[in-house]
Amino acid sequence: MPYRVTIIDWLLLAGLVFCWGMSFSMSKVALGYVAPEWVAATRLCIGATTLLLVALLQQTPIPIDGRMVGAYFWLGLVGNAAPFFAITWGMQFITSGVAGLLMGTIPLIIVVMAHFALPGERLTLPRTAGFVLGFAGIIVLMGPENLTDFKIHGQQLLGQLAVISGCFMYGINSVAAKRLKLPGSVAISAGVLVAGAVLATVAAALQSPFSVTSVPPAGMLALLGLGLLPTAAATVIWFNAVERTSPTFTALSNYLVPVFALLMGAATLGESIGRNVLAALALILSGVFASQMNRRRRSSL
Repeated sequence: MPYRVTIIDWLLLAGLVFCWGMSFSMSKVALGYVAPEWVAATRLCIGATTLLLVALLQQTPIPIDGRMVGAYFWLGLVGNAAPFFAITWGMQFITSGVAGLLMGTIPLIIVVMAHFALPGERLTLPRTAGFVLGFAGIIVLMGPENLTDFKIHGQQLLGQLAVISGCFMYGINSVAAKRLKLPGSVAISAGVLVAGAVLATVAAALQSPFSVTSVPPAGMLALLGLGLLPTAAATVIWFNAVERTSPTFTALSNYLVPVFALLMGAATLGESIGRNVLAALALILSGVFASQMNRRRRSSL
C-alpha cells in the first residue's frame, strides 16, 4: 500500500541506527567471555523479559491464537534466533571489513525481495541508484581492499556463508513482517522475542553449557546492553517503522549503522575518523536521498 514518509518515520529510522549501532562494541565485549550461541540466546532472553514486563505494566495482553503463535515463532526464527547465531558465529572466522561488506548487502537483498513480494515496492531507477550508492558507501567505509579478502575455502568461507545466510534471513523477516501486517506494539514485539528466545536457548543448550559465574561484570553488562537496546528497543522501533512505511525504507538504516558505530567510537573512545568515513557518509546520504526521490515527487502532487 502507498505510504508517506514523515518526520516520525525518520526519527524511528534514527532510533534504529542508534540501537543497532551500539551493538558492535557490546557484541565484541560479550564474545570475549561467552560463546556465540549463548550471546544470541541471552540477549533474546533479556529482550523478551524486558518487553514482557513493559506489556504487563501497560496491561496489554499478548495475542496467543494459533495464527499469532505461528507468526511469533516464524519471525522469532528468521528475524532473531537464526540470524543472531549465524552472523555471530561467522564473524569469528572473517575480518570485520569483510563482515561489514556482507552486512551491507542486507538492504540490497530486502529491496529485491520486496520487489517480488510486496505491492507498491517495485524497483525504480531512483530506488535502485539509491541502494547501490549506499552499498558503495559501505565499500568505501570498510575499505575497498576488503573486496580481495573473500575466501573460497576453509573456515573463512564457512564464516562468510554463515554471515550472508543471516543477511538473507533478515530479508525474509522484513518481507514476512510486512505481509503479516502485524501492529508495531510492545505486546507483538514481546511475543516475537519470546519465541526467538525459546528457539535460541534450546539450540544453545544442545551445543554447550552456560555458566553465569564464569562471566565477569564487563561481559554481563555487555549482554544486558545487547538485550535492552539492539534487541528489545530496536524490535519495537522496527515493527513500528515497518508498519508505518515499508521494509525498503527501514533497510536504509543498515547503511547508516556502521557509520554511526565509527562516529560513536570517535566520540567515546577517541578513535580517529579518516577521510573514507566522511566520503562513505556522503555516498550513503546521497543514496538515502536518491531512494526517496520518487516518493517525494508523489507526495507533492
